Amino acid sequence: MPWRSPKKRVERASDIRRSEEEMLEEKAEHAEEDEAVELAALDGASIVEAATGEPDETRAPSDLASKLGEAVAGMELRPSGVPDPDVASGRDASRARSLARAPVSGGTISVGSPSAARARLAPVARDRALPSTSGSGAPWPELGVDLEVEAARGLRLKNPVLTASGTFGQGVEYAELIDVSRLGAIVNKGTTPKERPGNPQYRIAETPSGILNSIGLENPGAAAVAKKYARAWAELGVPVIVNVAGYSVGDYVAVVREIEGTPGVVAYELNVSCPNVTGGMLFGCDPGLAAEVTRAVKAETDRPVIVKLTPNAPDVVAVARACEEAGADGLTAINTVLGMRIDITKRRPILGTGSGGLSGPAIRPIAVHITYQVAQAVSIPIIGAGGVTCAEDALEFLMAGASAVQVGTATFADPLAPIMVVEGLARFVRENGLASIRDIIGVAQRTSSREPEMEERE
Repeated sequence: MPWRSPKKRVERASDIRRSEEEMLEEKAEHAEEDEAVELAALDGASIVEAATGEPDETRAPSDLASKLGEAVAGMELRPSGVPDPDVASGRDASRARSLARAPVSGGTISVGSPSAARARLAPVARDRALPSTSGSGAPWPELGVDLEVEAARGLRLKNPVLTASGTFGQGVEYAELIDVSRLGAIVNKGTTPKERPGNPQYRIAETPSGILNSIGLENPGAAAVAKKYARAWAELGVPVIVNVAGYSVGDYVAVVREIEGTPGVVAYELNVSCPNVTGGMLFGCDPGLAAEVTRAVKAETDRPVIVKLTPNAPDVVAVARACEEAGADGLTAINTVLGMRIDITKRRPILGTGSGGLSGPAIRPIAVHITYQVAQAVSIPIIGAGGVTCAEDALEFLMAGASAVQVGTATFADPLAPIMVVEGLARFVRENGLASIRDIIGVAQRTSSREPEMEERE
């Protein structure tokens, strides 16, 4: 390495008489002015207009302002606080006003609650999630539309849109981005009796129309989950379904015992079908074992118990029937599909565990098909899951026989996806003149006259 002469140290003058706090205050003195200048540059306003909010009639509009004016020409714009006349009419408007004043989860939202945090931290996201909602309590698009469903026996939800376990954290993370109280329910991240660090890297691999994951049920354990999130769940204003996972019947029972009595929790979803932990699919693939877990958990709680089915079982319908006979109040169809990707440069699997669970739109036809089959075999409600990204996807599941749907992988790309599904379902009910979303549940089930033809072709 060639020799270089050392750099000379240059002493710079500093005012040691001022503290760091004083210097920071001085820098912040003109922050508001700087922001006004930035806003003015963005929308073509003058500094005076940015500061006062009043138009300067003497100033010629900028090029950007002219283009914006042309873009909105002819559009019906409403000032802030004015409801959409197509939505806010009669009973809907009065109901929305009452909801705006109503306490959440039995108590008024406090300033330090997650709901209050949403209002402070994510105004832009809230505006997107609530396109016709303003600070004055304008109604949501789904208000006035009957979207109520029975997602499991004894579990009635205001709409059929839930989040999928493992894709929505504990709910409080996304509550800073969207108004989770608009959802039917949320399902928390898979919870085990003890803390789990998860699987080795890599844990995620992208695939066409989906992702492979091998997270490995990373979580702090049931006791920590109940302690850390109980208060937040109670204040979210949305029902919470706890996803329970384990390696033995005792593990499932232990989690439920720990979570019982936690505010906000309305049901349990038994994860007997996780494909990325050792032995994770054992219970879900065997009807007898799935039934044993179901019975054990039912003996511990009066809350609804939902069993999440695996598509990797030799006979999914047999497992579904066994769970129903064991007392399950509902089923989720389906969990992820077992898959793998190979790194052709390193010549080995990309995921640290080799294989993982495939989710996203790529598996939706599989999930719809299994939902369709299971709906014919059981009488308990089914929650459809697998690749739901929009209302049209959700409608496929509902028409196949599901009573509700879970939105999962789509939230990684757009946190607003579940909200958009709610709004889309409400729009479908309105546009088709339906009395309720329940009118379309199972309408695609094949009739007896078509069965011989279908069976012959199969």
